[in-house]
Amino acid sequence: MSDRHLGMDSLLAVRDGDRSEPAYLEAHRHVEQCEACRAEVARLHQVAARLKALPTLEPTTDQFPAVRARLHWERRHRVQWRLGAVGIAAAALLAVGLVGNDLARPQPLDAEQQLDSLMTRSQLLEQTLRAYDAENRVLDGWTVEVVIDLEDRIAQVDARLQDAVMLERQARLAHEASLWQERVGLMNALVNVHLTKATNVDL
Repeated sequence: MSDRHLGMDSLLAVRDGDRSEPAYLEAHRHVEQCEACRAEVARLHQVAARLKALPTLEPTTDQFPAVRARLHWERRHRVQWRLGAVGIAAAALLAVGLVGNDLARPQPLDAEQQLDSLMTRSQLLEQTLRAYDAENRVLDGWTVEVVIDLEDRIAQVDARLQDAVMLERQARLAHEASLWQERVGLMNALVNVHLTKATNVDL
C-alpha cells in the first residue's frame, strides 16, 4: 500500500465508480487498503446524498423579465446620460468658439472702448448666472466636472488680469483686452452649460 493518499480527482472517481482509466483502477485498489482514503470517499458519498436531498427552490414568479427590464432601463439611461454629457461639452465648446470668433472681429473701437465692452459683457454673464442661481442647483457628476474646469480657467484668467496691471499702458490695454475676451468666452460657456443642463432636466 502506498503511503500517499489519493487526490480529489481520484477520490471522486472512486465515489462515482469510475474505472475508465488505469489511474482510477489503481485508486479503487488503494481505497480498499487505505482507511483514511476510504473514510474520505464515505464523506464524499454523504455530501452528495445531502445535496440531492435538498429541496429545489423556485421563485414564486419568474423574475427574469423584471431583471431583463431593469438591465434594459439602466443601459438606455446610461446611453442617454452619455449623449447628454457629450451635448453639454459640445455646447460649451461651441459657445467658446462662437464668442471667440465674434470677439476676434470687433467693431473698430479704440483699446479702452473695447476693454469696457468686454468687461460689461462679462458682468452681464455673471448677473445671468446669479439670476439663474447656479450655485444652488443640483448637477450630475459629469456636469460638475465641466463647471469646475470652466471656473478654474476663469480663475486663472483673473489671476493673469491682476498681473497685467504691471505692464505699461499700451501693452497692458492690449493684453487685458485679450484676457477679457477669453474670460467672456469662458463665462458664456459656463452659462451655456448650466442652461443646457436645465433644458435636459426639464425634458
